[in-house]
Amino acid sequence: MRHELKKIGKAERHTFTGIFERTGYKTAYHHLNPIYSPTLLLTEIRDLNGKLIADHLWFNYTKSFLKLGQLLRGDIIQFDARVANYTKGYYLCQTNDYKLSYPTKIRLRHAVESPSRQSIPVDDHWALIGYIMLENIKFYREQGRTVDSFYTDAFKQWQTNSNNNIM
Repeated sequence: MRHELKKIGKAERHTFTGIFERTGYKTAYHHLNPIYSPTLLLTEIRDLNGKLIADHLWFNYTKSFLKLGQLLRGDIIQFDARVANYTKGYYLCQTNDYKLSYPTKIRLRHAVESPSRQSIPVDDHWALIGYIMLENIKFYREQGRTVDSFYTDAFKQWQTNSNNNIM
């Protein structure tokens, strides 16, 4: 459990920073068809005083995060959020935990130096999932997770149409 988040309480929004680690996706099912939602992992979540609040948290990769452009491992992101509790785990093995929800005022506080940051598919959900699958392809294959050519092809097509070569 994230005890520091619990101590903060749910009453107010607070400002936090986190280090971008990687993108990902979560899977839900509708009539046996997978529905993928993009996510991103931040590590070393700290309050503005520098106090470690959580070792890591997953966030929905929303438009506000996407506006930052391509994120690189080590980028420091600042945002405001409210603490919320949730139930995690599988049906017979569930526990209560805490997270940060509804992030706003998202900004890149410190960017890792890079010769160039490329565009990412902000307005094309299928291409974004493909980008995430290709970005993490080795990890997903090692874990037996899906790398679906429908999505990776959508990203490659977006890349071709946008003249953006980031892989």
